[in-house]
Amino acid sequence: VLIKAFDRSELLKDVTSLLANEKAHVYSVQTQTNKNENMTYITLTVEIDGLNNLSRLLAKLEQIPNVLEARRQV
Repeated sequence: VLIKAFDRSELLKDVTSLLANEKAHVYSVQTQTNKNENMTYITLTVEIDGLNNLSRLLAKLEQIPNVLEARRQV
């Protein structure tokens, strides 16, 4: 999963809390910040049970404040 968001404090906490609530098994997390653009890119490797649950998870991730996009990355 790739998340593109405006950088802010506690963004990663909000993302990981949502993943925990959704019972997604997280294998890896990588973050990259572009300070010039004030953007953060979060790459997650997660295990989700089915495409319906993945779609729901992506929609919920996009509802987190400052998140511009959450999409599947293969």
